[in-house]
Amino acid sequence: MSVHSHSSTIKGTKIPPETITIEGTAKRNILRKGKHKVNRKDLVSGKAVDEDVYILTTDKGSNGVYIDENDPNYDKYSDISSEEIEIIDEIIINTREEIGKAKLTLSKYKRIIESLISDFFQHGDMNELVNSVQEIECPEYSYELVKRIINMSLDKSDRERELVSKFLYYSTAECDLLSINIIGKGFERLFEIIDEIEKDCPASRTMISKYLARCVLDEVLSPAYLADPVVCNLGGDVVDHAKRMLSREHVGAKLECCWGPGDGRPVEDLKIAIDQLLQEYLLSNDIQEATRCIAELNVPYYYHEIVKRAIVQSLDKSLDRQVSMSGLLTHLFKEGMLKKQQAVVGFNRVFGYIDDLTLDTPNAPQIIHEFVKRAIESNLLPTSYEFQELVKINDFVSIKSEQ
Repeated sequence: MSVHSHSSTIKGTKIPPETITIEGTAKRNILRKGKHKVNRKDLVSGKAVDEDVYILTTDKGSNGVYIDENDPNYDKYSDISSEEIEIIDEIIINTREEIGKAKLTLSKYKRIIESLISDFFQHGDMNELVNSVQEIECPEYSYELVKRIINMSLDKSDRERELVSKFLYYSTAECDLLSINIIGKGFERLFEIIDEIEKDCPASRTMISKYLARCVLDEVLSPAYLADPVVCNLGGDVVDHAKRMLSREHVGAKLECCWGPGDGRPVEDLKIAIDQLLQEYLLSNDIQEATRCIAELNVPYYYHEIVKRAIVQSLDKSLDRQVSMSGLLTHLFKEGMLKKQQAVVGFNRVFGYIDDLTLDTPNAPQIIHEFVKRAIESNLLPTSYEFQELVKINDFVSIKSEQ
């Protein structure tokens, strides 16, 4: 199955973008089988629709000639029953109703999604992005997530683009966030603005072609998607390039590395490696060895996780070890490895877990406050952060006292 965005009309009604076709359909219209029930939620959110429901395709007639509405011999009602028209109208109305009931406007959804994607490029945690998107509860706009996450990665590094490819696979194969329909619609939205994208990113066409080919390889999209006439017309040379990439020898090995070596390490493995080197540092207090191990991780985008885990692992340790851990963070900062912004993100994430941390370490707010003071003294955190941090702790204490 593949996704289409047809612009044909029947009785003045525009056909919805999430239409599905089956290879070899004889009619221009639909429904060679008897099942007519379509879940409107499925059509909007992108979940799979019933395979027995075939919706509006532009195809050849039984005589092998394309049916053209401009043909003087064409009878627009010849292949369409009144029952079929009613079904089409109902689908369109239901789709519009779902969008009308969305909790957010499209503009607000875009702003939220942009922030989530930017954070994802920093932390690389797919579960966190999936959970954050699900919390928005606006599946009607899911195609915008696909379009925007690809678009925002085009001016990033190969690491971010590899993350996006993995996320598209994860969101369809590992969780119920996106569907093949929605992924396809997201690409079609990209095709519509590719000329504008190319002005800022000249290599955008090649990169989007790689995304397309990789999605087919990962079974995020069906190969039939690249053969769809509508997709071919919208995507043009981008689709053609993706087809050529998929026709090469050893295509699997080449496309799996289409974004270069990247980082390649799963997030969970990174967290384990960080924990191990921090535990070793607490035992040995060898700051040079710890610095070397951190540099070998080659994850400068993930240093906020080192900050967070360094503080969390020190909460139940002695004051000397807590001061020593602060010394490691300061050393990383002076060596130019740890940036202030990463430190701020790391401390903010610690405060995000303060409720849970206090369950195991009741004086966690006070210990974290001392970490903040030492970080400010070493210029790792801006002086303004102390006030923000005190507000967070005071708010937490006030909530606890009320409970």
